[in-house]
Amino acid sequence: MNNVNGVKLGCALVSAFSIFACGGASEPAKSPTDQASQMARTRCGPDLDESALEPVLSGKALKNVEPLYSGNAASEGSKGNNQSELRGAVVNVQAVSGVTAEWLDRALECHSAKRVLGQGPQAGAAEDPFWLPGSVVDIDVQSAKDGFRVAIAGATPAEGQQILARAQSFASARSSAGAK
Repeated sequence: MNNVNGVKLGCALVSAFSIFACGGASEPAKSPTDQASQMARTRCGPDLDESALEPVLSGKALKNVEPLYSGNAASEGSKGNNQSELRGAVVNVQAVSGVTAEWLDRALECHSAKRVLGQGPQAGAAEDPFWLPGSVVDIDVQSAKDGFRVAIAGATPAEGQQILARAQSFASARSSAGAK
């Protein structure tokens, strides 16, 4: 065998080994605690002061709550099935002075991770829609004219239902507290 064929064979063997070692064997799924720990390491930092979240977490900035659906919703007028699934809730909040959508996204993800890890105050934890016990939720914050659209999604429709129920309880408790 000449040197060129030997190099080609060596490269082929290295490639085959790399595919097996890197892509052939899948990593075990991370536990919610592992995911939350990683999120806390990457999303939380010394510059993140949760006191700026107070208007959102207390419900003072709350505008409304609506269900969050995803799936294959057929466009209006087309023939087809609407196959959408409940994924969670959208919590619409008023603008908070000095807060951007990016900062709010990061702060709520940090808040969620800390809750999953058992850190932070326990008051109001049962109706806090920004986390689920034993699970990591997906939070996406977007600017919305005069406030923010905070989409909170679970991994399954069952988690989506839990998130929506918590968000509705959160909104109900905040509106009845404001009425007093």
